[in-house]
Parts: sequence; structure tokens; C-alpha cells
Amino acid sequence: EIASVEDLVAEINAKVELLGQQVASAEAFAMTIEKKEVNQAAGVLACMAQAIVEHPDKAKAKFHAADLRDAAVLLRAAKTFEDATKLFAAVKDAHTGKSAGTAKPDAEWNKLTGLGRMMEEVNGRSAGIRKSLRRLQKPDETARDCTTLAILALAMEVDTHEVKDKAQLPLWKELSVKYRSEMIAMAKAVRAKDTAKANEHFTAANAACSQCHEKIRDKDK
Repeated sequence: EIASVEDLVAEINAKVELLGQQVASAEAFAMTIEKKEVNQAAGVLACMAQAIVEHPDKAKAKFHAADLRDAAVLLRAAKTFEDATKLFAAVKDAHTGKSAGTAKPDAEWNKLTGLGRMMEEVNGRSAGIRKSLRRLQKPDETARDCTTLAILALAMEVDTHEVKDKAQLPLWKELSVKYRSEMIAMAKAVRAKDTAKANEHFTAANAACSQCHEKIRDKDK
């Protein structure tokens, strides 16, 4: 309902390529540390892989998605260049279908990525989406940004550790589901090149984010 396996694989390919650049040298890795960019990219990779694990068309992916998910989760925690290169090698093996295929399919979505890094991903992609809507030249790529954010909203929904007032948990879930639904609808509008409708859904998705910030994150500030 959220994304095709083809979209998920395309996003995985892009993130594996990015991670390869980030760990290409000790200097490159050092540049990622302050903003936790390897952690962020690997977290998105883990979420996309788990989405394939749970997808009815998962056989279309030519690799063991659960193995890739587990390798990406381990890479998130890399603190040194040596660890990162070793763990990225496992990611590459899983991505190219060379892994054992022994990972269990079940996974807790709130353990695949961190909320802070997820929000950085959301902010970055949202800025790119906003720019692309001014002149929709690559609708498939923009739609994939939307479906990627919709997948991340699955992890967002169940990562409730920032909700200090438990009475607000239903609101957190409601807004996460609203955001996901709007991004799914936006992806369809983008592919149909209906920029007016796409903008409507984008505005509604961002409104859900603003509500969450106002009523939950910044409530007591």
C-alpha cells in the first residue's frame, strides 16, 4: 500500500551508494561523525529493508532483505572508521545477495532507526520535495522521496519515547498515521503530475508535523 518493491530497492541502492562514499576513507568517515550521517543513512536503509521483508512482492528483491536490515542496524552504531568499513562490508554482502539469508523476518520498527536522525532525514527530503514541486522534472524520484518518508512514518509511529505524557500517545499515533497517509497520497499525485493535488497533500503532511511539535514536542517549552 505504501511503496512498490521497485521503489524500495531503488532507495536501498541509493543509500548503499551513499554509505560507500561515507566510508570510502578515514577522512570521509570523519566528516560524517558530527552529524551522525552514517547512522542516518543506515537507519533509512534498515527501514527500507524491513519494508521489503514485509512486502507481498518481496521475492522481486534479489537479496536477503532481513540480512540487509540487520547489517544496516549494526552499521548505525559504528564509532570508528575500522568498525564502519567492516560493518559496511556486511551491508554490501547482503545487498549483493551473498549473505547467508539466516536473519529472522520479525523486527521492531522502533529499533531500526533513531527518531532524531529520522527527523533530519524528513527535513532534508522535505526541502528537496518542496523545491521539486516548483517544477516537477523528475516525478518518479520525487514520488520515491514521498514513499520513503511514508515508510519512515511506520518507525515514527511506534517510537514513542519522546512522548512524556502517556495520555498523548493516541495523538502521536494519529499524527504519525496522518503524515504517512498524506505522503502516500502525495506520491500518487506526483506520479500523475498533478502538482496542485500534490501540494495539498504536502501541506497537510506538514501540518501534522507542526501539530506534533506544538502539542507534544514543544508543549512545555
